[in-house]
Amino acid sequence: MTDVLGGVQRATVPVKLLTATGIILLLFIVLPLVLGEFQTALMAKLLLFGILGISLDLVWGFTGILSFAHGVFFTLGGYAMAYYLKLNLSSTANTYGGELPDFMVWNGLKELPWFIAPLKFFPIAAIATIAVPAAFAYIIGWFIFRSKVSGVYITIITLAIASALTTFFISQQAFTGGTNGITDVSRLSFFGIDIPLLGLYYIILGFATLILFGSWLLTQSNFGLILRSIKENEQRISYLGYDVASFKIFIWTLSAGMAGLAGGLFVPLNRFISPVYLAVAFGTQVVIWVAIGGRGTLIGPIIAAILLGQVQNYAERVTQDWQLIVGILLLVVVLFVPDGLMSLIPKKFNLTNARSNQ
Repeated sequence: MTDVLGGVQRATVPVKLLTATGIILLLFIVLPLVLGEFQTALMAKLLLFGILGISLDLVWGFTGILSFAHGVFFTLGGYAMAYYLKLNLSSTANTYGGELPDFMVWNGLKELPWFIAPLKFFPIAAIATIAVPAAFAYIIGWFIFRSKVSGVYITIITLAIASALTTFFISQQAFTGGTNGITDVSRLSFFGIDIPLLGLYYIILGFATLILFGSWLLTQSNFGLILRSIKENEQRISYLGYDVASFKIFIWTLSAGMAGLAGGLFVPLNRFISPVYLAVAFGTQVVIWVAIGGRGTLIGPIIAAILLGQVQNYAERVTQDWQLIVGILLLVVVLFVPDGLMSLIPKKFNLTNARSNQ
């Protein structure tokens, strides 16, 4: 069991959990070797959606902040990487044979805007992929949490942010590509060598593993205990002398950076990004993944994203009304498994209950 020394909780090594996780990781490593190209690309995309789900789980499942804005953070990171790939498209591959992106030419721009030009360099674009959504989240989070806004009002604010930014990005066609977004970007390459789909898959799998493991360490620490305490009784934690707003701002900002990273990896995989991922509909999908997988479980959102993604893929082949099938599945889970799919798994395999020595 957990040892308590000097007020610090020390988690013992969860042997069975680590063994099960290792087997699952090995399975994901082998999968692309037996799957076709389409399924490999789909699985890579669903892993990215799983990362996005984890980022929301940290703020909703552990801290009790329901947000519909994580699609916004995902898209901001995606646009940062999309600008890099678009600006590094060769002149011969560009629509007009020049360095200026086609959507800027269509809208009469003569030169690259100063705030986009630095994204031509990979180190800056890579940093911006995480820093831009994190900075945006920090700014809005500071105003929200320092103003002591809570409960449903935070949810309403995130809905408004998603709606407002969707409208803004669509209206700024000369800079964002409008409704179409940024398409036909170059392939991600290092030292002049294009990274194939298999390479992208393993890069995404590596980041997904690191984020899952890092999030687990965070939630098993005393910091994670405080987050759960804020969710259960924010007022009591405040009375104990903790600066609740600072904890909320930190986890909010961290989760936005994680979501931005997922968006940045999404672009070289699918080779486009558009305002559709800013919209409330996509933000709602992220909420559904966390709810169906299980709030506060970390791995649950990944399982739900993969499961629902595969269900959608096969349902689309059978009927045009695939959304009805997915909706029925969601209804069944919500009615009969209200705590999410992870509640069906013994607690000793739950990432958030792995404090004891198995």
